[in-house]
Amino acid sequence: MPNISAAERDGQDDGQSPTPTAEQSPALLLSMALTEYAEARSASQSGARRSLGIGEMDARALAYLTENPGARPSALRAHLGLTSAGVSTLCDRLIERGTIHRDTDPSDRRASLLTVIVDLDAEPWNRLGEFDRDLAAAIAAEAEPETLLRLAELLTHALSVGNESSADAGADAAAHGQS
Repeated sequence: MPNISAAERDGQDDGQSPTPTAEQSPALLLSMALTEYAEARSASQSGARRSLGIGEMDARALAYLTENPGARPSALRAHLGLTSAGVSTLCDRLIERGTIHRDTDPSDRRASLLTVIVDLDAEPWNRLGEFDRDLAAAIAAEAEPETLLRLAELLTHALSVGNESSADAGADAAAHGQS
């Protein structure tokens, strides 16, 4: 059981992280650190989106289109898990805001291609990736590349096992008529 202060148990943040105890395993400590990381990243992302006046889905769309310039709306829809109408509304909003551009696909005049036209590495858009950049720099300054690669492998494996367990539990619940 994590060593959590009374203030944290009562829902108050005392500004300090839980103090590890001797009986906690290294795996539990890493899990606790990852939870803290996820919460800090989520708060940072939320603040960045708020300062830019965009929602989470808008930010996810911009990130995807930055990595996949010229993607079709159908690819964005599949990536984000939206309906066709939902991705159409999202694209219209981003186009109106001046963050993406829609071109006609030269190989299929009925289809369109989406491209980000803002520089996500420049102010103010770079706020979306600021937390990740700062964290990567801090970690790189403290650990050897081999250690980081091994940790990435361990986390990838742990997540795949966790995702399989979640999928199995969902399938079991569905088979038994539970939701």
